[in-house]
Amino acid sequence: MARPGRHLEGARTRERVLEVAAQLIANHGYAATSIARISKASGANPASIYWAFESKEGLFAAVMERAAEAFFRELARPSDEPDPWTRLAALSTAFEGGPEFLRLLLVLSLERRDGDPAVLEAARRVRTNAADQIAAGYATALDLDDELERRRIADSLARFTLMLFDGVFVASQIEPETTDLERAFELIAVGVKATGERLVQEALAAR
Repeated sequence: MARPGRHLEGARTRERVLEVAAQLIANHGYAATSIARISKASGANPASIYWAFESKEGLFAAVMERAAEAFFRELARPSDEPDPWTRLAALSTAFEGGPEFLRLLLVLSLERRDGDPAVLEAARRVRTNAADQIAAGYATALDLDDELERRRIADSLARFTLMLFDGVFVASQIEPETTDLERAFELIAVGVKATGERLVQEALAAR
């Protein structure tokens, strides 16, 4: 059995490797971020990195999921906003620094044209978890008595919201001087709410 001190040091080293890898990927891209470079910057032995994450792809998948969990944990904190549309409009603050997990998701998913399965599967998990959390709020706000119908509409809205997030994020990275995040999220909230109301009307009309 490993001694507690050794286990704790291993956990600390793992966190340091993840933090360093995230920064290197964001600054230099997927291809330029090697295990050797991560090892040098973090002080961790390359063999230890491979032992902990099995591969470069496994490490990068862990980096992305860790960043996503931190981002959504912050967003899940109790809010005074009365409904998901109002909370959505207020998300500009969270996007001001550019959510690291979105940057990594785009880098890892798009930079490698062959689409590494481990990376793409991690990206799908991140998006599925995000959609589930967003849909839960929408489902509560929608006044439908049919649970399956309500969930279907909420899921569609959540996926639509993620697409809008992608667009705002990319615009903020390419044209930060001209991207008004506060206004962008106000418009997203208006658009998502209107889309939800239309889907509800269509569902009621189809009964």
